[in-house]
Amino acid sequence: MRRISKKEINLNKLKTGCSPCINQAKIMEQKISNRDISKIKTKEIKNIVSSIFSKN
Repeated sequence: MRRISKKEINLNKLKTGCSPCINQAKIMEQKISNRDISKIKTKEIKNIVSSIFSKN
């Protein structure tokens, strides 16, 4: 009997992500719309982050 061992995958080093992660990244990029992070207000950042976890 051959035993198969699972490799540990470091998700931080992957060039691509899973579909849900890629979709959320695209949504965040649209909301930020190529602005510098320093020009985005704290309240707006909180809204963007909370929208990730909301059930839409």
